Order: sequence, then C-alpha cells, then structure tokens
Amino acid sequence: MIKLCMFIMMFGGLLNSQTNVISTVNGEKITMDEIKNRMTLNYFAKTLDEAIGDKLIIQEAKKRNISVSKDELNKAINQIKQRFTKEDDFKKELKRIGISEKDYYSMIETNLLIEKAIITILNINPTDEDAKKYYDSNPSQFDIPEALKIRQIYVNTEQEAKDILIALDAGASFERLAEIKSADERLRQSKGDIGFISKGMLLPDIENEIFLTPIGKYTKPVKTGNGYSIFKVEEKREHNKLKFEDVKEKIKELIKSSQIQNGRQQLINQLREKATIK
Repeated sequence: MIKLCMFIMMFGGLLNSQTNVISTVNGEKITMDEIKNRMTLNYFAKTLDEAIGDKLIIQEAKKRNISVSKDELNKAINQIKQRFTKEDDFKKELKRIGISEKDYYSMIETNLLIEKAIITILNINPTDEDAKKYYDSNPSQFDIPEALKIRQIYVNTEQEAKDILIALDAGASFERLAEIKSADERLRQSKGDIGFISKGMLLPDIENEIFLTPIGKYTKPVKTGNGYSIFKVEEKREHNKLKFEDVKEKIKELIKSSQIQNGRQQLINQLREKATIK
C-alpha cells in the first residue's frame, strides 16, 4: 500500500500530461508517452519483484520459527526516535508522510524479520579474521592524516584584517578578537574554533599558508571568499592509523551489512526455485 501511494504521488501528474516530443535521436522522436510507459512498467516490475522476494523470505522465516522479539522491535524503534529531538517531532513526521504509528511499526518489524531471516538462514556472522582481512586490505580507510587544529577570524575587508593583525602583533587575544570582530556568527560564537583540518579540505593557497605556519602562530591576512581571514594554528596531530582493536567491531558490522545486502538476493533465488509463483 505504501509503495502504491508512492507510485501515485511520483507518477500521477506525469501520467496525465499531454503527449509531446521530449527528444530526438537521429531525427527519430522520443515522446512523453514512451517515457511514461517505460517508467510505469519498470516501477511496477521492480516493486512486484521486491514484494515477491519479501514474501518468500517471510514465509521461510515462519517455517523455521524465526521471529522478532518485542525487545528487538523496541530497540529498533527507539533508535529511530532518537533521531528526533522530541517524541512529538517523530509523530509529526509520520503524519507528514501519511502513515500511522501502527503501520510504521509493522513495517519496521517486517524489515527486521527479513534481515534476521537472512542472517540466520545464511549463517551470516563475520569473524575477527574476516575483520582483520578487511582491515589489511583497505589501509587507506583507517589512516588518520596529519591535521592542524585552527582558529579563524573572518572580516569583510582587507583593511579590517590588517587592523586585526596589528592588534594581534601587539598581544591581543586571538580568541577575543574572533569573538568580537568576526563577520561570521558561528566564528563569533566559537571564538574562531573550527577544529582540525587536514590537507585537501581547503583551497590550496589557504591550506599552504596554514600548514607553513608554526604551532602557536597566526597567518597573515588571506583572501577567503568575499572577505579576508587570519588563521591561528593551535595544535598539530601527526599522521597515524586507527588500531585494529579499536575498529574491529565496526568493521564486522560493515561486513555484516554487506553480506545481508548481497545475501538477500541469494536467498530469494534459492527460495524461488522451489516456490510456486503465478
């Protein structure tokens, strides 16, 4: 029903539009009717195929007495609710998309059951060895690049930047000047603190100026966007690598997620072979 509603919302206006030529290929026309027919048939076929696959997995789960516990369902629901500031915001979002809490929870339970069935039937359980193999095969994913912790003062004109530089040279507090002089509200609130940056995050000219500045020092005024900035380097974090033990569980979850995604179609193909589908 949800997919049908989405289908109507997505294509209702398109299906009622007048036939017109939207492109030509070597002089041959492509009409809106052709596109409408392709989109309608493709969407229908895809949705039907997904529904058949879900039904096959759910039926197999019931045969094997695989079910979702109340604790598992409540945990999943609470994880979703945590994305909202208030419970009322969650309910408003459900109302906006046009689905009741009961139906939404039912959808969550169905998705959990399908996932649990795939995991159980295909015995998906990544090991420490699987995680270590992934860790060793993807070293760049676990690199912590060299980075600098910096503060920034941003002003609209070059003269303002020069005046601030004079004040800094005279011993004024960088944090205080960022708080009262920055043209950017966020920089004023954070006293110029923008955290760590690594190479590749900023434009080359700005980046080079910052990375050539010693710790505890500040740059000369640098053209940034429509204004000028002065950056202070506060701390340097050397290039490092995340330790395997610190990321092992996250890697296993990543592998598990990939295996579930790939395993879904594998399981559906197995179940289709012995199913009667009309």
